[in-house]
Amino acid sequence: MNNNYKGTVFFDLDGTLLNAHSKMDDDVSQAIHRLRDNGYLPVISTGRAPSEILQATEPTGIDSYVTFNGALVKSAGRTIYKKTIAPETVAKVIEKAKEYNDIITMHSIDKTRTTRSDPFMTEFYNLVKIPVPTVDPKFYEKEELPMILVVTPDGPERYSEAFDNLTFYKTGPYAIDTISKGVSKMNGIKHLLSGLELDQKPVYAFGDGPNDLSMIKEIKHSVAMGNGIDSVKEAAEYVTTANIDNGIINGLKHYNLI
Repeated sequence: MNNNYKGTVFFDLDGTLLNAHSKMDDDVSQAIHRLRDNGYLPVISTGRAPSEILQATEPTGIDSYVTFNGALVKSAGRTIYKKTIAPETVAKVIEKAKEYNDIITMHSIDKTRTTRSDPFMTEFYNLVKIPVPTVDPKFYEKEELPMILVVTPDGPERYSEAFDNLTFYKTGPYAIDTISKGVSKMNGIKHLLSGLELDQKPVYAFGDGPNDLSMIKEIKHSVAMGNGIDSVKEAAEYVTTANIDNGIINGLKHYNLI
């Protein structure tokens, strides 16, 4: 464990650390390396699965991450925190999704499976540059699931009204991230900071969307991307430029981190 860092900086991925094509620009990658050279620990904080963050970890060397919106926290290969959804709950969500003709994608720590596939599903996964998952409707009976995803163009309200033991985040035009109640990016961040003994050092966070709100509200030095939603901008200490307009670099420079 290395707690000699001056502080920790948490980055959302989509709409934040990644560009409009879900890739990382070279200048952003270089900024992350400079950040680490300056003594700060960069950490990914995302709704994505660990297998879906390689476009960020490979160019930067980042090996600490809060994934599945806080349901799985790892650093240097060590699991610090994990919270899964009960199989019987997943089964009920799948039944509910059938009523609305929605699709459920199930995430274990290292695999992704879906209840069915269709052109809409393919379009969604192509949009976020992630391979279309294999169909296995009973996957929840075989593996622990930190997160499931409702693939639908509609909002989360009809699900959140039906399941008070789950939290539903609309994270994109076709995606509702679904995790256990009480799990959030901020909750995951607290586990990581205490697990690495960094909770007494300065903390910074960059985000743009609904699932970032918990960390943007609670972390003092919070940065909203210029492309972020209004509630994130209102809660942030600082609003930087858009993710495709040097937003990360400008935000890091604002706090003299690079």
